[in-house]
Amino acid sequence: MPILSFTVRSQDLDNPSDHDTQIATKTIKLPKTYKMKYLKLLHVYHNITFTNIHDADDTSQASNTILFASFSFLNGQNAVLFENNNNEVFEHTGMVCIGESVKEENSSSFRDTYKVLHSKEILYLNQPFTVQLHQLRCRDPSATNTDIDVYNATGSHQIVPITCTQFRGPLTSGGQFISFVFEYEEDQSK
Repeated sequence: MPILSFTVRSQDLDNPSDHDTQIATKTIKLPKTYKMKYLKLLHVYHNITFTNIHDADDTSQASNTILFASFSFLNGQNAVLFENNNNEVFEHTGMVCIGESVKEENSSSFRDTYKVLHSKEILYLNQPFTVQLHQLRCRDPSATNTDIDVYNATGSHQIVPITCTQFRGPLTSGGQFISFVFEYEEDQSK
């Protein structure tokens, strides 16, 4: 099957007016129109360092976090993540887990995913689409909560955006990136 791949580099993010609060977003423009009946995410390769994306004043964070990418062209059930926040369910459409952040600087992470993202009807990729980055953040436990099972229950974590500033990292770094490798099957029907 054919391969589709692209990379989101911190130097190439869309240019919002406020880098400190705007979500890290990259618009991808493909060289041609793709008409697919099957799309699978095969591999993810990245060097997103935890020390760059965590908040320095947030002592509740561990030394690692789970990363997510949201693709604007996806809306199927295979790429929907639900989050429960105080009995309100939030739907993160088109969101795919891309693995853990890197614990040490100047290192990389390679992950085989083999995640089928689309296998029903026809998927057209003919317009620019966006990739947005998120991470899993833990909430501070209550001072009176001594039951670890309660704290680990749904609602103790939330998915929050990675800002442009966090993804770019310090000016002294070489920048961060994520490379996605997809396998797809073209739809030859007219």
